[in-house]
Amino acid sequence: MKILIVEDDPQVAAYIQRILERWGYDYQTAGNGKEALHHVLETAFDVILLDIMLPDYLGYDLIPEFKQIDPDINIITMTGENSRELEQRVRKEGILYYMVKPIETQNLKLLLDHLCKNG
Repeated sequence: MKILIVEDDPQVAAYIQRILERWGYDYQTAGNGKEALHHVLETAFDVILLDIMLPDYLGYDLIPEFKQIDPDINIITMTGENSRELEQRVRKEGILYYMVKPIETQNLKLLLDHLCKNG
């Protein structure tokens, strides 16, 4: 399974990379929305781990663009700035899972393992 990590915080991105490596998943990273769109155009990903608050895009604005490129892509959003309004707006875009930071690694592993088994 190929995963794209879209995260502008280098420490969070490095943490996610370490756990994905430990679990044996293949990944690429992007530090902003423009870079993420470029990666999705170039590579077929199974999952995008998408930070909602990026320096150049709001993650929920990227979701329709990702879905236009690949309607079947699974998107797991991540945010440190949670609110009911934000969650409702993001969920309307057809994501797989809405995750509040700090990331609960056990939940992420269960999600990815389930996708891998059923993909």
